[in-house]
Amino acid sequence: MAAQGTERPDGWYLNVLPTFRVGRGAAELRLPTGPAALLVAVALEADGVGRRSLQRRLWPGQPPEAAARRLRQFLWRVRRETGGGLLDVTADKVALAPGVSVDLHAGTELARRVIAGEWPAPADAAVLSARLLEDGPDDPAVLTARERWDRRRLLALERLAEHRLERGDPLGALDLAGAAAEIDEFAEAPQRIMAAAHLARNDGASARRLYHRYRRRVTHELSVEPSPAFRDLFREHSVGRR
Repeated sequence: MAAQGTERPDGWYLNVLPTFRVGRGAAELRLPTGPAALLVAVALEADGVGRRSLQRRLWPGQPPEAAARRLRQFLWRVRRETGGGLLDVTADKVALAPGVSVDLHAGTELARRVIAGEWPAPADAAVLSARLLEDGPDDPAVLTARERWDRRRLLALERLAEHRLERGDPLGALDLAGAAAEIDEFAEAPQRIMAAAHLARNDGASARRLYHRYRRRVTHELSVEPSPAFRDLFREHSVGRR
């Protein structure tokens, strides 16, 4: 499933799923690497970032005065390119302006709603399959944000896959659980859901291949066994068919 952007007909958007894009309406804005990195740093924090924190993050090896000067230059460049419509800048803090849509923020809210038991349309859930900034940069702030996003979307995809399976849609469950398995190949829940979906289609061979492949992976890499709940799937399926 491909991620859906958050572009609005007439508003500013800033996307980081799966790559960085910024623009207004149908017009995409091309920015140099430096100002783009500034916007990424601000977009990763829903409430904005302190100026000093930004300076340390973007220019960790420079003296504070030099970093502050470069930040002012980047802010000026962004303001010039956007007419001041993208950022809300104060003496202490840099944040996105009100009304700027960010796909990461929308995806995070969607994941929260799914985990709470809401079931969005498949097209709306596509954003959960998108990796955060898949082409980098891999600085500590991005890595932390990526791990946080992966945890949330993994759980949301698991919940959606379980829901599809309960609703009698094993193929949909396979797609969603497969997307979850790509996030964490060692997570058992996506593998167990995929095995259950195969069994729901009376494809015991695929379910057992998946189980044994997963078992080899976790025993070799983690020295653990799949849970009894995973093993019991096959017993329950056999009993149910009698």
